[in-house]
Amino acid sequence: MPSTARFLRQYLRPATGDVHALETTYARRGVPLPATLYRPRSDRPLPGWIVLHGLTQTGRRHPSLVRFVRSIAAGGNAVLIPEIPEWRELHVAPGLAVETIRAAVASLHDHPAVDPARVGLFGFSFGATQALIAVAEPGVQALLRGLVAWGGYHDVRRLFTFGLTGEHALDGVEYRVRPDPYGSWIMTGNYLTAIPGYEAAGAVAAALHDLAREAGRRGFQAWDPVYDEAKLRLRTALTPSDRDLFDAVAPPSAQAPDDSPHLRSLALDLAEAALRVDPLLDPQPHLHRLQVTTLIAHGHDDRLVPFSESVRLARSLPVQHLESCTITRLFAHSGRTDRSLSPVRLARESGRFVHVLHRILHLL
Repeated sequence: MPSTARFLRQYLRPATGDVHALETTYARRGVPLPATLYRPRSDRPLPGWIVLHGLTQTGRRHPSLVRFVRSIAAGGNAVLIPEIPEWRELHVAPGLAVETIRAAVASLHDHPAVDPARVGLFGFSFGATQALIAVAEPGVQALLRGLVAWGGYHDVRRLFTFGLTGEHALDGVEYRVRPDPYGSWIMTGNYLTAIPGYEAAGAVAAALHDLAREAGRRGFQAWDPVYDEAKLRLRTALTPSDRDLFDAVAPPSAQAPDDSPHLRSLALDLAEAALRVDPLLDPQPHLHRLQVTTLIAHGHDDRLVPFSESVRLARSLPVQHLESCTITRLFAHSGRTDRSLSPVRLARESGRFVHVLHRILHLL
């Protein structure tokens, strides 16, 4: 059975017996960190994928991620999910992220179950861009045959502006959607106090970080009314002056999106502060050095990272190393399908997704 068909069978009808999950470790700075290796029953060396979990408290055990990884393994691959402790705590820590990726790639490359000539890296969202940065290093890309960046960003300023306003643009076309506030809660929690004039706003940053942690634990979309009680509890503990700032980033779910220039200004100030604190958030200085065959993909209706960012990523890569760039309406960031699609459009988008999946599974 072809690998794509095996992936789809496992994804649509999960069967635990087809794939083994082994708890293991990898070493970062000499310190062992947990990881999970998924592989099918096989006595021969397999193509190997490192798949990065996102900024989420569930880490490598996120149900959607596990389902996806098991399906890749069922397609005839060994798949390693390295635990990134900082990401589980919703700390961005891009410097450590690059070291983590380097360590995980080396670990899987040297694993006896893996064909060292067929190792790939798969990053989602924030992990997609961090993967692109890490792979630009000669010592990392020498160990890799392929890279998949799904839902990544190209420009921190555009990313933060989208996170707070829902605005983005591409080729002269302007878009505005209701953004998923989860990303802005994380980024504001990480970098608010680095903005000049906001050094004393630590209580607001901590409250937003706690709100993001609660969203990660509960698993509902961050704009869901279920979080209104937590917002009220967190803002009550703040001073009156801090509450206005908290409300701007985490308003009640029923409140219409803020269209004020102040929010756009805050987004840009936040981006500048983040880049000053963590320059490795910016992929642009690194993209021209990438020499690994790379597939870019993004969900058109992503509410955390706009699809226009992946288009810009693809346009910035060396053309000889870009395998393809696909924008699909089948999946948003959360993995949900656009329910407005007609049956004909849904069939067409499903076919496009299967084609992308086939290209991914044959990238190695």
